[in-house]
Amino acid sequence: MIASAPGKVVLWGEYAVLTGAPAGVMAVDRCAHIHLEPRRQGWLFSSAGFLTPGLRKAGADFSGEPAAGMAESVLQSWGYQSIPLPFALHSDTAAFYLHGNAKLGIGSSSALCTATYRALAELLNRPFNLAEAIAMHRAFQGSKGSGLDVAASWHGGVIRFQDGDAQPQHWPEDLHWRVVFTGESASTGAQVASFSHWLSEHDPAPVEHLAQCSAALCAAPGSIEAWHAYVGALAELDQTAMLNIYTAPHKKLARLASDLDLVYKPCGAGGGDIGIALGTDPDALQRFASAADALNFVPLDMEIATNGVRLSH
Repeated sequence: MIASAPGKVVLWGEYAVLTGAPAGVMAVDRCAHIHLEPRRQGWLFSSAGFLTPGLRKAGADFSGEPAAGMAESVLQSWGYQSIPLPFALHSDTAAFYLHGNAKLGIGSSSALCTATYRALAELLNRPFNLAEAIAMHRAFQGSKGSGLDVAASWHGGVIRFQDGDAQPQHWPEDLHWRVVFTGESASTGAQVASFSHWLSEHDPAPVEHLAQCSAALCAAPGSIEAWHAYVGALAELDQTAMLNIYTAPHKKLARLASDLDLVYKPCGAGGGDIGIALGTDPDALQRFASAADALNFVPLDMEIATNGVRLSH
């Protein structure tokens, strides 16, 4: 069988979602793929993707080696003490990396976890649901993330995510967008840890303001004024908490977008990875992409992934 799950772009709600605010997330057509086939005996794991290279032939004991780590984490979360039925599993997350070595920051681990979980649930005839998929991804990462990335991989499309619940989010047809990779990969875990430490010791007013702006975008995602307000609140949080969300490349891209009357923001935890430019003029977005490319940034050709995790035989 083959399972696939799309990556994601956080549109709004980063950081605020960790305090219970709603977030907007878009699934994109860069997918993780799992090929799973029962075998007569033994286990075979292989993988493609920068962070999971390798081939492993194995017995039933868990090892945590990169090629087998995600599958073994899912099985352990179900309570298995060893690998059950013999099978061969190949995972492919190459679409989430640039030239095989730079992580784009569009949710490779969440997409891989979602596809692996769905495939193994089918193989072992187990029930499956989003809440369990989120819990398994948290266990794999050893973190307390919101789960919005797994929810995007699970549902596809554009969703409103809040406190573990995902609902379809309207996306205006006349609001165009373009994602750009800054050329610098970032660590989401490190960024979130810095935010959590700051929040535990400081006035949460900047986060509360960001949450209000996030809720406003959920209600009116086509409002350019609401986008500008959200971007201002995100910059305020960045400056107050010293999170380095807006790195020098993001600031340069933001100035370029502003010159073209577009809105620009880092996506997700920031600190590198990707950003998104938005506006009602597709020609201005094309000029933005061309200018970004000339500055050695990487405009990414992506579309909204209308489907979430899928399984075929």
